[in-house]
Parts: sequence; structure tokens; C-alpha cells
Amino acid sequence: MKRINIVGVFPGRDLRHEALECISSSDIIFSGERNMDLFDKSGKQVIKIGELKKFREDMASAYRTGKVITVMATGDPLFYGIGKYITENYKPDEIMIIPEVSSIQIALSRIALNSMGLYTISLHGRPIKGLAQKIRNKTKIGIFTDNLNTPAAIARYMIRFGLSSYMAYIFENLGYENEKISKLPVRELADKEFSYLNVMILISENSTKISLPDDDMFARHNGNITKREVRNISLYDLDINDGETLWDVGSGSGSVAIGASFQNWNGNIYAIEKKAELCMNIESNMEMCASDINIINGMAPEALHDLPDPDCVFIGGSSGKIKEIMDYSFRRMKINGRMVINITTIENLEDAMDYIKSRNLNSEIRQVNISRLMPVSKYRRFVPMDQIYIIKVIKNE
Repeated sequence: MKRINIVGVFPGRDLRHEALECISSSDIIFSGERNMDLFDKSGKQVIKIGELKKFREDMASAYRTGKVITVMATGDPLFYGIGKYITENYKPDEIMIIPEVSSIQIALSRIALNSMGLYTISLHGRPIKGLAQKIRNKTKIGIFTDNLNTPAAIARYMIRFGLSSYMAYIFENLGYENEKISKLPVRELADKEFSYLNVMILISENSTKISLPDDDMFARHNGNITKREVRNISLYDLDINDGETLWDVGSGSGSVAIGASFQNWNGNIYAIEKKAELCMNIESNMEMCASDINIINGMAPEALHDLPDPDCVFIGGSSGKIKEIMDYSFRRMKINGRMVINITTIENLEDAMDYIKSRNLNSEIRQVNISRLMPVSKYRRFVPMDQIYIIKVIKNE
């Protein structure tokens, strides 16, 4: 018995002996509505678990009393459960955890499916934004849903991003007498309704891997796009880690931001573009590539003010404001952040170099000339692409 005890429970499964001991020895018990009937409340202060913000406040108040606390948590408390918050905010040596099986484990057992290679994500109380790149190319997926991110809403989202080639299993009311399992393709799920208590398992029916297409497949204006070879060099220089924040300034077709989502599926990626019609191209391109990035229609640097501080900044277009954009981005960029600029004109190159020299920044610059072998009549020759300068700046401590 410790100051804080976290007890996992699951419908239809008896509480373990250790769990019953925790409950009987506790002064304060936190429980959701569904678990209230599982324990004797006499002589206990019982606090209902609601929204996380309210739970944090109630938990802090209960802890200050010095009394013994038990938190009743459905399923495995440490698997997308309330146990994560408690273990990260209270002393580990004051916490005891009595786990239970998760609803995903029970769901898999119902259809005799092993958990090897299963990618699990929770949309319970979380936005669906960014889901596409997280599940793109995953063959076996488990999803915790909620009353907003329902199976139908998730299906509509997946269809929008070209991720409809999945068989979906919907598990309603697991462990209860009215438990139900439904199986149908994602593309037939968009208008279906299910019980609020459900989890999803998705099994891919398509072995084709989604990857960045050739440049010609991107929607773009006047053929303008960061070419594949230059894009690859720029992404290499950005050295993006999964979970980081990237600004793609002057995004154009969005090819760099979308390319970054293949390395940074859990991060925040912002494509900033001043022209509304190009923002529409970015949206079309990100749907084609199953990449749900953030599109900001506005002029930099003003459009950057409300964005989170970046780990990486790519500048592909500046509209004559290269110094202002570099300066604002550098000041906002986190320590050890990387800024990469693509420049085609000598004037912008001179302005960028002047700024770098004035701040004595850690930088490197390349002049890149790339040619592609193309047919010319019955012959072939190398056709040069536009010469480009690639600048990399690192923000040291």
C-alpha cells in the first residue's frame, strides 16, 4: 500500500485481491462513472473522474491532505491511460500500480489477432489532425475513439487522405452484456453509428507503399516546385527528428513540408504561403500523399507570429524579405535549430550572406547544379535545371 494506488479494472473481470486491498485501505477514491458500482463506498471520499484539467486539480488537493488515494482506471492505466499523468507528476516511490488488460488487448483476442506490429494511437480527447502521416503505411492499427472522433468520423478522414483500403473491426461495449463486434471496409463506414464505448482495429488490404511522387504529380503554379534532388539535399540539411516543429516559409507546392512529414510524422509541420490559390495546391498535394500538415495562408514574417517556436526552418520563398524572414526565424528558432534557405538570385544570396556575416552565424553554403537525362528527338542529352544556392544555418547555444 502506498500514498497513491492506481487500480486497473475491466468490465466483466473480477477485481484482483491486491486491488480490493487498495480500495479498502484508501481514504480517497477517484473513479469514473462506469466503475462506481465495483467497490464499497462506505467511509470513503469518492471523487468522480471527469476532464483531465479537473482531475489534476482534484488530485493535487487530495494529495495535499496526506491521505491514502486510490485511482480506479479502466483497462491498463499506463497504456494511454490516466496512469501516465500520475507517474509523470508524482514521486514514483509513492505510487503502486495494479494493471489490467487494455481494451485493445481484449479486442485482439476477440478476433484471434496477434499484437505483433500493431500501431496503437489514442484519439480519445485528442485532435484527429496529423493522423494521416501517423498511420500511413501501417498494416495493423488500433485506435481509441471518443464521441467526436467516432469510427464514422475517422473513416471520413481516412477516405479524404486516400487511406480507405483497410478492413475495420469495431468493438462496442467490450466486456458488457451488449458487447458487439462489426466488420466492414473503411469506405463503407463513413455513415455508420456505433455505441459511444468502442475501439477500432484496422487491417490493411493494400500492400502498396505510399511515398513521395515524382515532381510532375504535384499540383503547382507555373511548374514551380522545389525539385526532388534539391528537396532531398534540403531535407538532409534540416536533419529533422520525429516530434519536432518545422516552418516551411514560402511553401509554394508544399513539397518540402510534405516530404518532411515522412520523417516527422509526430511533429508539427507548418506550410506558410501568401497566395490562397497555392494553399489550395498544398492541400491537394498533402491529401495525395496522406500528409495532414498545417497550412498557413499569409505573408512572412507576420504570419509566423502565432506559430510555436520551430526546431527547423526552411525558406523556399521570401518575396524580397529574405533578411527579415531569416532574422525573425533565427530569433524564434530553438537552440541547436537548423535553418535551410534555397536561393536562386544573386541579390537574395547577397542579402542572406550580409545577414549571416552581421550576426557571425554558424553557416555553410552550396551551389547546386543538377541536370537530368532527357530525350531530344532520337537522341538523349543532360538538360540542366535552374542553378540554386542552398544555405544552412545552425543556432548554437
